[in-house]
Amino acid sequence: MKLYKTLTILFCCLSIMCISTGCERDDICAEDTPTTPLLIIKFIDDETGADIKQPNELQVSAIGFLNIIDYETNQDSIMIPLRTRGLLTNFQFTIDSDTTDDEVVPNIDEVSFQYTPVEEYVSSACGFKVNYNGLTASFENEEDGGNWIKRITIEEDNITDETAAHVLIFH
Repeated sequence: MKLYKTLTILFCCLSIMCISTGCERDDICAEDTPTTPLLIIKFIDDETGADIKQPNELQVSAIGFLNIIDYETNQDSIMIPLRTRGLLTNFQFTIDSDTTDDEVVPNIDEVSFQYTPVEEYVSSACGFKVNYNGLTASFENEEDGGNWIKRITIEEDNITDETAAHVLIFH
C-alpha cells in the first residue's frame, strides 16, 4: 500500500512537471509583437509645404488587385500594405472618387513604390515579418498639370515600424 501511495504521488508530480514545461511562452504570438509594417503616407498642402491637407474622397487600390481601400472620411494620413514578394507595388490614388456633382470628374494618379523586402525572424510562434529597405517612389507627372499629386518626398526609406510617416504626398 505504501508503494502504491508513493507511486501515485510520484506520478502526480511528474504529470504536473510535464504539463507546466510542455507549453513554452513562444507558442503564442502576443498581440503587441511587431509584424510586417504598413506604409504610412501623410498628405501635405503643396502651396504651403507644411500644412496638412486632406485629399477629397480618396480611394487607393493596388494595381493588379481587386480590393479598393475607400476612405469615406477625409484623413490626413493613411496606412497601406506593400507587397512582401516583389520589389515594387503600384497604386492608383483617386480623389473625388464618389462625388455626386456631375461636373467633378475623379482624378487618378498612379504611384510606384520600389523597395527591397527583407525577412526578419520574430519567433517560432509569430514566424517572420518583412521590413522594406531603400524605399523610393515615382509617378508620372503630366505636363498639362492634370495630376493632383504634385510631388512625393520619402521621409524614411527603411520601413521597420509604424510610428511615423514614411512618405509625404504634396497636393
